[in-house]
Amino acid sequence: MSRQCRNPSAFTLIELIIVLVIITVGAVISIPRVTTGIKSARFREATSEVVTFLRNAHLDAVLGQKDITVTVDSTENTLKRDDNQLFSLPSEIILKPTKTDSHKASKYLFFDNGRGTGPRMELIGSNDRMAIVYVDSISGLAKYELR
Repeated sequence: MSRQCRNPSAFTLIELIIVLVIITVGAVISIPRVTTGIKSARFREATSEVVTFLRNAHLDAVLGQKDITVTVDSTENTLKRDDNQLFSLPSEIILKPTKTDSHKASKYLFFDNGRGTGPRMELIGSNDRMAIVYVDSISGLAKYELR
């Protein structure tokens, strides 16, 4: 005589497979969104670092009572101060200064009186995010707008 044990609180194999399918579908849907979010966060971080580099140049110009020039080299994807401080952008971000002439390098100037000037610069991320970095001519502070 065979004795069948049925436990009403146990899961069947079909129920476990259905739960695994639901979890898999949820993971497949959410993974691209998570990776896009990570790329966007990296882009915002790199943009903030560029603005911080420019703001530090502004602060050093005011505190040191000397003019400071920051050269933007779009071919090397770098910003370089005249006192040889260098900032390199990550390779997935493209630096594109607004060109008013045929030169590849543009310059930001920070004056000892707190003012500043420079080109509007576009940062383009690998996920087609874009930011415009510029220096306010009155306050001399670097700012950015995400697009």
